[in-house]
Amino acid sequence: MKQLLTLAIALLASHFVSSQISHGGQPYNWKKTHTAEPAYRTISTPDLRSYEEEDATNDQYKDIPYRFGATVATNMDLLNSGEWTTLGNGDKVWRLGIESLGAVSLNFEFGTYQVPEGGKVFVYSPDMKQLNGSFTNENTSPEGSLGVGLIAGDKMVIEYQEPATVVGQGYLKITSVTHGYREIMHLLDEAKSGPFGNSGNCNINVNCPQGAPYGDQKRSVALIVVGTNAICSGSLVNNTAQNGVPYFLTANHCLGGNVSNWIFYFNHESASCAGNTGPTNQSVSGATLKASSAESDFALLELNNAPPAGYNVCYNGWDATDMTSSVLSAYGIHHPSGDVKKICFENNAPFHQNMNTFVNQTWYINQWELGVTEGGSSGSPLFNQSGRVIGMLSGGLAACAGAVNNGQYDFYGRFGVGWDFGNTAASRLRDWLDPINSGALIMDNSCNSNTFENDITLGAINNIPEFLCNTNPITPQVTVLNTGTDAVTAFTLNYSLNGAAPVAINWTGTLAPSNVVNVNTNQITPQNGSNELVVNVVNVNGSADQNSVGNTNTKSFDAFANPAYITVNIQFDEYPEETSWTITTLGGDVVYSGDGYTEELGTFSETYCLGAGPCYIFTIFDSWGDGMCCEFGDGSYTLIDGNGTIVAFGGQFGGEEATEICSLPVSVQENLMASMKLYPNPAGNDAYLDFGGTVWNDVDVTMYDAMGRAVWTLQGAGATQGRITLPTATLQPGIYLVQVNTDGVQAVQKLIVQR
Repeated sequence: MKQLLTLAIALLASHFVSSQISHGGQPYNWKKTHTAEPAYRTISTPDLRSYEEEDATNDQYKDIPYRFGATVATNMDLLNSGEWTTLGNGDKVWRLGIESLGAVSLNFEFGTYQVPEGGKVFVYSPDMKQLNGSFTNENTSPEGSLGVGLIAGDKMVIEYQEPATVVGQGYLKITSVTHGYREIMHLLDEAKSGPFGNSGNCNINVNCPQGAPYGDQKRSVALIVVGTNAICSGSLVNNTAQNGVPYFLTANHCLGGNVSNWIFYFNHESASCAGNTGPTNQSVSGATLKASSAESDFALLELNNAPPAGYNVCYNGWDATDMTSSVLSAYGIHHPSGDVKKICFENNAPFHQNMNTFVNQTWYINQWELGVTEGGSSGSPLFNQSGRVIGMLSGGLAACAGAVNNGQYDFYGRFGVGWDFGNTAASRLRDWLDPINSGALIMDNSCNSNTFENDITLGAINNIPEFLCNTNPITPQVTVLNTGTDAVTAFTLNYSLNGAAPVAINWTGTLAPSNVVNVNTNQITPQNGSNELVVNVVNVNGSADQNSVGNTNTKSFDAFANPAYITVNIQFDEYPEETSWTITTLGGDVVYSGDGYTEELGTFSETYCLGAGPCYIFTIFDSWGDGMCCEFGDGSYTLIDGNGTIVAFGGQFGGEEATEICSLPVSVQENLMASMKLYPNPAGNDAYLDFGGTVWNDVDVTMYDAMGRAVWTLQGAGATQGRITLPTATLQPGIYLVQVNTDGVQAVQKLIVQR
């Protein structure tokens, strides 16, 4: 029993203790119950309402760091603050307590950090459960400053020990303290954050089974405390000299403040799939900026100290070839909202896409299949299927919608663009990551534990739309990438449609490492409804594939023998890039979506096919939260079904507007449409709605303007009312939509009002 109790205490202590690279020792009278607390300096508590209002908007985007605290400027040093104690041997101890009422965490910056040899600095919580340090003269940065990591709670103690031999030679000045108002890293109370931590429920812990094949890549990724009050993500990267220089890659938009005071937390991950806490005692303080570019949104830093061997890090490999044909799938590893390390998957091939802020196209993730990214994920690496970095997270709207993702996009600055886009070493990657001028565009991970001679990986299954508007025969095409070190001269695949007997495909030729080839199957005939095509690797170069990762790929799709059709029409406002939309099943699965619209685009119109039976949900989003009308242009949207009937329209809404789309009984709807008479049309001061003698009970009529605003409503009109007079005399000239709901069906007709 005593042994178990001792172990429990040790585990508890290891959970609370956090430190940067430290150099031993402990605070004066550490763990002595009679040690008196120092006098506390209370900093002014920031007005958090304004911060929270800004966060409500900024958290929707990833092009700025995720803020967790409010930084307060201070002027506290060894001369004007704290208390000195002289020990019997002549050594001196200075202690200062700092308090910020209501803070969930505190951290700070030594604007001046001057510690002589033998001096030691410690930072700890009053309950002595958290300790950072010691920091010594070895922690001195070229700029003479030092950022110190987080302490949970609203109080902390700073202690400086100065040996008698160097008394008076040290100087410390605290120039800012950050009042943490949002929990990150679960330092304070892990129970507050629930089983998924700070981030959304659809995120996936990197140590879930899905992340098992990516153990080397995860070891490179770190959470960054940026400018003392915000966070981003990033990763160590290898160089062609493979000399262990601690180069660290993140996003250019994360730059802010002095990078010499940034703190990099490694291995902050849950050991289990469901856990929400991880180590916080493996960090490095300070870095030097080597190169950056807004064009590909990269920043390359060199850490002031290499992570110690005990951190067990890897330096990521990279691929600067930038070829879309060789990228078959992708995944990201990151710290959303400061949470433990997560992983997300794009099973299809990402592609190059124009985004407004870049001259060159970005890597575009249309939708994550598993997991998402969030604020705080910015700067995190995008890996191709070979585990090499191809991009840095720059922005996007992907997020959780409950336990599933919202079907939105992300985009990454391209590593290949950052490689040589700039004119100087300070604006490109190649000078630092290829210091031996090898000309290599592909570099392996420093751990290099996943190298195989004979290995192929299945990429995208092409020539199959996710939704087929018929059940005619098709010929799928499978992309195959050589992910081994040897040339592939032969391989065998097999494929099966909807569980039928597998059919073999034999390929021969020469496929060099990192190259791809597209292989056709025979014709397949889909069935009406859901279909699934499964492709497997059978052998490579006459023997089994040495690496089973990537040996199976599946394509699910629907085919409609008798489809319904829907046309999406959009008139954009002045900010089309804010507009996106989805058509989903009632269960939330995304069927179609649209986003990434550019400023040059005035209108959009596209027709899609849907199954004839179920209902769907059309949702239109505005990322700024002010709809499409009317302050910044007269934007609007209209949905028209295959009968030419308007089934949804609008333009004036907030962040989103949703409409249910159902396949209506055509005969009933056609009867309603046929019986509706609007006259005169165009109308002046008089207009009428007449059903021509057809009996419709409980008729509801609503008139909308072109922006989707209801301007007149009549409810419960009976068939005996005959014709209905419309109030056109009170309306401004323009286009209006007259919507009739009755007997479970709906019909809309256009009415023009003019004078």
